[in-house]
Amino acid sequence: MGRQKTKVPEEPQDRLDTSLDPYPDTNYLAPCNKETVMVTLYGATNLPTCKDSSEPWPYVVVKTTSEEANNHSPQARTSVTSEPTRAPIWGDTVNVEIQAEDTGREDVTLKVMDSNKKEELVSYEIPIKYLRAFHPYHFELKKNEKEDEATAKTRLYATVVRKGSLLPRYIGYDHTALEVFLRGVNEPLVNNPSPMVVIARVVPSYTEFKARKARQDPASVGLPLTQVSFPISSPMTFDVPRVSQNGCPQLSKPGGPPEQPLWNQSFLFLGRDGATSFSEDTALVLEYYPSASMKSSEPWTLNQPLGVSVLPLKSHLYRKMLTGKGLKGLQVERLPIFDTNLKTINGEAPSVNLAFQLLSSERPENFLTPNNSKTLPTLNPKILDENLGAIRESWSVSSLDSSQEAEELQPRDVEMNNYRRAMQKMAEDILALRKQANILEEENRMLRSHLTQQSIEEEQNRAEEENLVSMKQRLLLNELDMKRLRDRVQHLQNELIRKNDREKELLLLYQAQQPQAAQLRRYQDKLQKMKGLEDTVRHQEKVIEKMEQILEERLHERKEPAPSNRPQGKPIMDAFAPQGENLAMDLYSMLLAENTRLRTELEKNRQQSAPIILQQQALPDFLGGTSDKFSLLAKLEQAQSRILSLENQLEESARHWAREKQNLAIRLQEQQHGFGQSPNSIIVDQPNAGAAKDPQLPSKPEASLPSSDAKLIRPSNSQTEGSHPQKT
Repeated sequence: MGRQKTKVPEEPQDRLDTSLDPYPDTNYLAPCNKETVMVTLYGATNLPTCKDSSEPWPYVVVKTTSEEANNHSPQARTSVTSEPTRAPIWGDTVNVEIQAEDTGREDVTLKVMDSNKKEELVSYEIPIKYLRAFHPYHFELKKNEKEDEATAKTRLYATVVRKGSLLPRYIGYDHTALEVFLRGVNEPLVNNPSPMVVIARVVPSYTEFKARKARQDPASVGLPLTQVSFPISSPMTFDVPRVSQNGCPQLSKPGGPPEQPLWNQSFLFLGRDGATSFSEDTALVLEYYPSASMKSSEPWTLNQPLGVSVLPLKSHLYRKMLTGKGLKGLQVERLPIFDTNLKTINGEAPSVNLAFQLLSSERPENFLTPNNSKTLPTLNPKILDENLGAIRESWSVSSLDSSQEAEELQPRDVEMNNYRRAMQKMAEDILALRKQANILEEENRMLRSHLTQQSIEEEQNRAEEENLVSMKQRLLLNELDMKRLRDRVQHLQNELIRKNDREKELLLLYQAQQPQAAQLRRYQDKLQKMKGLEDTVRHQEKVIEKMEQILEERLHERKEPAPSNRPQGKPIMDAFAPQGENLAMDLYSMLLAENTRLRTELEKNRQQSAPIILQQQALPDFLGGTSDKFSLLAKLEQAQSRILSLENQLEESARHWAREKQNLAIRLQEQQHGFGQSPNSIIVDQPNAGAAKDPQLPSKPEASLPSSDAKLIRPSNSQTEGSHPQKT
C-alpha cells in the first residue's frame, strides 16, 4: 500500500440516531450471555451515484442478518452528511448486541444508504465467527471487480471490535489485561491548529520497532489497514498472529480543543500485549496525529506524527504496580512528547498525563476514570528520566538546533576555518560524486533493461501466484467441506451400527424366549398332571381306608360270641367236622382258582388306563376249621403289613411330589422374572425311591398320570388272598 491511507475525520456535526453511544470506550465488556460488535465508521470514497445520477446524502446502517431477515427497523446508524457527497466523513461509533450462542450463524451487515431516496448504495457482510474477541480490526472494505463493477472502486473505512462478556485468560499469564488511561496534554499549546488523535500500541522490542520505522515499514507507520474483498474467499483474511512485533495499534477519538487536547480514554491490551509483557525492551508507544480532514482525493492519509511519547515497561514497574493497596496501577503526570514542533506557552516541549493498571479478573468492574486515576501512586520522575535516557538519544532534536548551539559556543574565527574546510571537502566530494554518477548511469542503463525483463517475469509470476492462492483457498474450503461431510458420514455409520446391534439383541432375546415359552408350557402341563396325581392319591387313600374298615369289621365279626340257641361247648363246625373238612378243601381249591384268575386280571389292568378296585368276594360262612383260622390270621397279618408298606410308599410319594411341585413353582417364578435357565436345559424327574423297590408300582411319576387309579397303586396278590378268606 506504500503510505498508509488512513485518516480519522473530525467529529460529525449531525447525529440523527439517538442510540449512538457518546462514550463508546466506556463499554469495555458485553452484557452476560451476549456479545457486542462495536463498529466505528470513518468514511468512504468513490460511492456510486443514485439511480437518477444525483449525488447521494449517505449514511450507514449496521444490522445483523437475523434483523435483516425479520425486517426490523435499524437501531444502529450513523449521522447523515451535511451536504451531498460521494466521499463522506462520519467518525461515528455504533454498537450491535447479539446472543452469544448465535455468533456462529450471525453476520454484521454494513449498508451505505441514501437519506433522501432511501436507496442502497453498497453493502458488506462481515461474519462474526471469524473475528477474534477484543482485537481491533481496521478494515478497508471493497467489492470484487468481477462481482460488481459499479462499486468496484468504492472503499469503506471502519474499525470493528468484537467484545465478549468476559476477558480471555491466557495460559501462563497472571493477569488478563493492561489498561492505559490517557487524560490529556498538561500545558496549553501555541501552534496546534486542529484536534489530535492518538495511536497507542505496546511493542515487545522497541529497538526493532525504531529500525522498522526508520525503514518506513508500512506495518509500523500510521494505522495499518486490512483490505477485505467481498465476497470473502477465505476465512484466513481475518487471521491475526499471536505475537505482533508492531503491536496491535488502537485509535482514540479526536481530542479537543486544539489549544489543550483532552481525551480521557482507555486502551485495553490483552494477551502478550497485556500485563505480563514487562521486560527490558518492551514499551508503550503513543503517536499523535492531526484529525483535520485532508483533500477529498486522499481523505484517509495520515502524515508524519506531530510527536511521539514512549513509556518503557520494565520489570521494576511491574513490581511497583503490585505494591499498591487499592488498584494495581501507577500514574505518570508528565510524560514528554519527543520529536515534535509543538510548543507550550513557556516554549517547552509538551507532555501528557496518563495512568495504567493491571486487570486480574475476567470481568473487572473497577476501570480507570478521571477521578480514580488521580488516586494512584505517582511514578518518580527520576526513575522515568532514567528509563527514557536512551529514548531521548534516538528521538534527538534536529541538526539545525544543534548547529546553532555550536555556533554560539565557538568564536568567529574558528567558525570561518571550519567553513573553509567544509567548502573544500564539499568540492572534493562533488568531483567524486560526478565520477560516481557517470558510472552509476551506465549501470542504471543495464539495470533498466534487466528491470524491464524482470518486471515482465514478475507480472507473469504474480498472475501465477494469484491463481495459486485462489486455488489454495478453494482447496482449503473444499477440505473443510470434506471434513464436515466425513464427520457426518462417520456419525451416520455409528448410528447404523448401533441400530443393527440393537436389532441383533432383540432377535437374540426373541430366540431365547421361544424355548423358555415352550418350557413354561411343559411346566404348566406338568403342574396340571401333578394336580391329577394328587387327586388319584387321595382316591387311593380313601380306598385303603375303606379296605381297612372292611377288614376291621371282618375281624370284629370273627370275635363275636356264638348265638344263644346253639349248644354250648360245641362249635357249629364241630358237628359237621368231616363234612366241613371236605368243604374246606373244596373252598381252598376254589380260592386258588380265584387267585389265579385275579392275577391274570391284575396283569391286564396294569396296561389299562382306568383303575380297577377289586371287591371282596363273599366267603361262605361255614368256613370255621381251626387250621383255616390260623391260615386266615396269617394272611390277615400279611395284608396288614402290606397295607403299612403301601402307606409308607404313599407318604414318600406325596413328599416327593410336593417337593417337585415346589421346585416347579420356583422355576416358573424365576422364568417370569428373567432368572430362568438356558433354553437347552432339560429337567429330569427322578424316580420315586420307594416306588422303584416295588415291582407292582410305576417306576416314574410320568407313568402315574391321572388316567387310571390302577397305575398308581394296584392291590398285590397277598392283599387279594387276605381279603377273600374272611368270614362275613
